[in-house]
Amino acid sequence: MLLVGMAVAVMMFVRGQDWSVLATEMRSRPPGSFALLVGLALLANAVAVLAALLAWWSMLSAVNADVAPAAEGGGLTAVGAARIFFVGQFAKYMPGKVFGFVLSVKMGRAMGIPAARTATAWLLTLVIGLLTAASAGLVAGPQVLGGSEAWLAAASAVPLAVILLRPQLVNEAATLVARLRRRPPPAITLPGRVIRRNVVIQMLSWLFGGIQLWCLAIALGAPPARSLPLCVGAFALGAAAGVFAVFTPDGLGVREVILLSALGAVLPLPAAGVVAVISRLVVAVSELITAGLGLAVTEVLRRRAGSPAAPVQAARSRDKIRPSSGQLGSRPLHRQLLTTEKTNSEEQ
Repeated sequence: MLLVGMAVAVMMFVRGQDWSVLATEMRSRPPGSFALLVGLALLANAVAVLAALLAWWSMLSAVNADVAPAAEGGGLTAVGAARIFFVGQFAKYMPGKVFGFVLSVKMGRAMGIPAARTATAWLLTLVIGLLTAASAGLVAGPQVLGGSEAWLAAASAVPLAVILLRPQLVNEAATLVARLRRRPPPAITLPGRVIRRNVVIQMLSWLFGGIQLWCLAIALGAPPARSLPLCVGAFALGAAAGVFAVFTPDGLGVREVILLSALGAVLPLPAAGVVAVISRLVVAVSELITAGLGLAVTEVLRRRAGSPAAPVQAARSRDKIRPSSGQLGSRPLHRQLLTTEKTNSEEQ
């Protein structure tokens, strides 16, 4: 149902798009060049998704470092964290942001993770993602605003430097965001090393997401050198703005408006619109394929991890019910006990 809903939403979104620009560009280029760049865009976005997975696993394990695993849940594992993340990749295509959050908390609780800890990891990951996206977005300033490239590049480094030097500001920002969203404050304060690690990983995710957009932009004639920082910043800003678009699946339409505005600095507006729409399709396909493969791999690993324990547990259960056949033979239990008592009395 999620795939069908997303497909319908995308079809409605691209229905009125003018594709004549794409047809013209494809006629003027070698046939395989456009397909190659689209393939590289898919790969780059898949790397961005895996980087986001690494950030989520790092955050979730950090906030649960002092939590004893529940007996029925088994505690947090890398496979369990990956399953929560990949299911969330499907859930974010549902309208509203609450569905993915509730689903993550429910899956974490099934693994023995307290709901407050999963909510804290989710909130802190969101805050770091927004802060790093805002910092990366400043890189697009030289092309969009026409200002000094050196000045804006230095400005983009300021928020990162502040976070890396004072990582506890992220904990304070998470408390503020929780109040704005009317949710409980974080259940734990993260150490600085965890925050710094997640900041770096999130920046790598934005970088590869921007490379995805860059591949599509140069496929339609954008200058490679000028458009790279523009695409990285525009993609980060568009994704961050999509987070606040509560009633659209994955910020559908909001991200494209920002990409269109930014890409207009290096491409004609019709070509920029085509790039924004193709980027939406590439991101959706890449995320859904990556999530599908990830869930399949984690399911195989989960079954392999659980399969050796099942026969052992079953054998222990049988041992509790009846004695071993090697000791008392294969006859019914009550006859074996009678035979044993008779033998003992005769020996006495």
